[in-house]
Amino acid sequence: MRYLLVSLCCLWLQAASAEVTMQILDQDQQPVTDAVVFVTGEAVSSPTDSAVMDQVDESFVPRILVVQKGQFVRFPNSDDIRHHVYSFSEPKSFEIKLYKGSDIAPIQFDKPGLVILGCNIHDDMIGYIFVADNEYAVKTNDKGWVTLPVEAGDSVSIWNERFVEGVDTIKRFEVGSDARQAVTLNLYPPIEVSDHSDHDYDYDWRNEVDGVSG
Repeated sequence: MRYLLVSLCCLWLQAASAEVTMQILDQDQQPVTDAVVFVTGEAVSSPTDSAVMDQVDESFVPRILVVQKGQFVRFPNSDDIRHHVYSFSEPKSFEIKLYKGSDIAPIQFDKPGLVILGCNIHDDMIGYIFVADNEYAVKTNDKGWVTLPVEAGDSVSIWNERFVEGVDTIKRFEVGSDARQAVTLNLYPPIEVSDHSDHDYDYDWRNEVDGVSG
């Protein structure tokens, strides 16, 4: 009986620590950056810290932000010009009228789904907030890689703004048996965006005291 209990415990620990490293590629076998990969059923609590969607050089930074249902997001404006942020998306419709600086109250995203952001002043400013339903959700890195708490036979879901079927498309894939594996997507060509890789996404805007400028 003791041996059986030890064996069951070892099997449970092995299952609990199962991981798969996955690379997302397009049809030209090029890595897909910032694809959102999520695992339904892998529960995650809503973080207490606010996420940050900044505005730098007339761009949303990051262009794609992943948050959990119930999490707050701050929208500082690091540009020297004013922006007017808005969304008409069903999970969260809102607007922040013309403003600069960071003295803006955070907004809670309490429904899961895709929130598309725009600016009433700059039509080419587009950003996305992917609100996960309190489940494990991460973005691929610049080489298209992501590590997931799954094992063979599980399924993962993938969202990317370049899906040829439309921006609201989500596709599900079954996990294979290899520890490292690839998934190929049929996508539109890469979108040219400014390089903001040196921007500090972890800056604590709660310490800012600047007011909104006119």
